[in-house]
Amino acid sequence: MRRKPLIPDLEVLKVLTVIQCARCDYRSIRDFSKGDYVLKEVGSCPKCSGTLLIHSIFREVEKKEKFD
Repeated sequence: MRRKPLIPDLEVLKVLTVIQCARCDYRSIRDFSKGDYVLKEVGSCPKCSGTLLIHSIFREVEKKEKFD
């Protein structure tokens, strides 16, 4: 019987999606959802009823402490 390959413990990365209105300055940040991509239409703006688009997708960086 074959052994399963060892998978190192991976830290869970927090991926965020930035949603922005095409007309006004409305902006929202939420957790990434499967199927998100840049310039995807995700609804209408609560301020001006313009189109909400995914502006960017990024990973939240954890700051590591430096010990001197």
